[in-house]
Amino acid sequence: MQDIGKTSNFLRAINKYAAEQRKEIKTRAEEFRKYELQKAEAEVLRDAYFLIQREMAQMKKNIANEVSKIEIEKRKEIFAKRQNITDEVLKKARNKILDFTNTQEYVELLKKYANSISKILKKSGTILYVCARDEKFKDLIREAYGKICIVKVDEKIKVGGIRAINSVMALVVDETLDSKLERQKSWFEENSKLNIF
Repeated sequence: MQDIGKTSNFLRAINKYAAEQRKEIKTRAEEFRKYELQKAEAEVLRDAYFLIQREMAQMKKNIANEVSKIEIEKRKEIFAKRQNITDEVLKKARNKILDFTNTQEYVELLKKYANSISKILKKSGTILYVCARDEKFKDLIREAYGKICIVKVDEKIKVGGIRAINSVMALVVDETLDSKLERQKSWFEENSKLNIF
């Protein structure tokens, strides 16, 4: 019977040791599982972070591209508006100048231009060009010039004034209202404060 007691104690000791071993293995397995789970979570979080960063960078790039496209479109619109305003202002100015060319003051201006040109182009051989509408003033222009000259129509002159050429002196004097209007266009574009930038 004593053998049975020893055997029973031995079995209890073995069962106790086995239970402790099982508990220790279970604890280690749980710790290992937690460690691996934390490691996996950290890796997933790191991957998610980098994915989010990549997506955000792509979104920023797309937004920047879209903003750039919108900005270009808006600049085009502003440029078109600016051009329309400039064209409208110059059209009104041209019309006022054309109205002016129907006045006696314009005839006096033509005589003044002819006289001032004669002070620059002093040698003979000067040709004075006028628009077709001003051909009727050629005798007045010649008289105001005060020297021998030829007055011809130049189809390129649309508004008025005089362009003079002296081939002997190799000089051109431009007193056309067309060129003055063109210079005013450049001045207006530079000084109108209708900037697009």
